[in-house]
Amino acid sequence: MNIVKLISTLVLLTCSAYLIAFAISNLPGWLPVEQARPSVPNVQASACSGKALCIVGRVTAVIDGDTLEVDGTRIRLALVNTPEKGEPGYMEAKEFTERVCAIGVSAVADQDDGQPYDKYGRVVAKVTCDGVNLNAALLENGYAKIITT
Repeated sequence: MNIVKLISTLVLLTCSAYLIAFAISNLPGWLPVEQARPSVPNVQASACSGKALCIVGRVTAVIDGDTLEVDGTRIRLALVNTPEKGEPGYMEAKEFTERVCAIGVSAVADQDDGQPYDKYGRVVAKVTCDGVNLNAALLENGYAKIITT
C-alpha cells in the first residue's frame, strides 16, 4: 500500500508543477527567454504573413534609405541595402524612401521570420507604405542592392 501512496503523491506533485508552470507562462507579458521580444506596438497578424511580428501604424521617421520607424519602432528593411551616409547615392535613396513612406503615411512592417532582428536590435522587415512594397521599390528603381551576406 505504501507504493500506491508514493506513486499517487508523485503523480499529484507532477500535475501540480505542470499546472503552476502553465499558469505562469500565460501571465500577460511573460515570454520565455528564447522568445523574448522588445515591446512593439500595434501587432496585427492579419496584415502580414508568417509567424513573426506584424507592425501596423504610421511612419514616424525616415533614418536613411533602408531604415525607418513605424509608430516609433525602428525597422531595418529585409534583404536590401542602400548606400551609407557619405557614400554616393545616399541622399537619393533616403529621399526615395521619404517619398514612398513619408512621415504620417500608413505602413505595415512584416517582420522577417528567418532574421527577426539585426545586430543593432532593429526589427528586420518588409515594409509596405500605402500599398507600395518599399523593399522591392528601392531595388526596382536602382536605389538599393540585394544583401548577399
